[in-house]
Amino acid sequence: MSIARRPSMAAHARADGWAPDQSRRRAGFTLIEVLVVVAIIALLISILVPSLRAAREQSRNTVCMSQLRQFGYGFEFYGSTYRQNPPPNRQFVITPDGKMVYSGTPPEYRDSDWWYYRHMIPRYIPQGKLTATNSAFFGVFACPDDKVNAGRSYSMNIFASNYPQTGANVKLATPYADGVPFNPYKIKSSFLYLLLGESFADKPDSRNPGYFGTDYIMGDAGPTYSKFKTDIDFTKHRERANFLLCDLHVDSLHRRQVVRPDPTDRTKWLSTLRVRWSPEDARWNVAMPE
Repeated sequence: MSIARRPSMAAHARADGWAPDQSRRRAGFTLIEVLVVVAIIALLISILVPSLRAAREQSRNTVCMSQLRQFGYGFEFYGSTYRQNPPPNRQFVITPDGKMVYSGTPPEYRDSDWWYYRHMIPRYIPQGKLTATNSAFFGVFACPDDKVNAGRSYSMNIFASNYPQTGANVKLATPYADGVPFNPYKIKSSFLYLLLGESFADKPDSRNPGYFGTDYIMGDAGPTYSKFKTDIDFTKHRERANFLLCDLHVDSLHRRQVVRPDPTDRTKWLSTLRVRWSPEDARWNVAMPE
């Protein structure tokens, strides 16, 4: 016994001469739907891009601080080798009778005793490149936030060495500062005192065209120590700079934590005393030596 199948609705429609309107079928997204999707994507990008940029900045800053920690190891090993004496950071002095006397640690290096010369701190840490003057460039000496051809981004606190001189018996042939130096290995409350910091890497190397580095030291420069003036670069890390302090810990400090404008001369700086350039900071804030 066979069962007759009932005609489908489509068959009845065709028999009656009617067919579905093909033009009413949905072919894709509407304009409004596309605009909504584009708006959502744009919103996500606006949220994610700053986060990614901040993450990259934080990554570069972490590398910079890590490099300063390596310098800390270098200073520790240097101090162990040279009986807790810091790099001298000076060339020579002139005695009252006009003779040039070389002085440094160690003395056999004579005028080549800046902290970043090969036989000083770079002896104990990786050296990226040596210039014609045997000073260390690139590698850990260059902050990743500096321009590509910046070879050295860090400077040493001039007072944390034996460079500054006072008194009538001796004067510097190339004066950088007058003041009382201190030994970073022996200073009390060493966690307060600056040892190394980021400087402006914009000084051309005279013997290596196209290379740029920092000043020899950070702190005021000149025949006398005037009110606080720094070569610290606070522009790379949103008004902050990274420092190695004398207890060999690394910190990221805002400009306001290091220096403040002198109310009597807004072009000059005073120590905040939160961190210190030398044990003389409080006195220099009040009465600077002439």
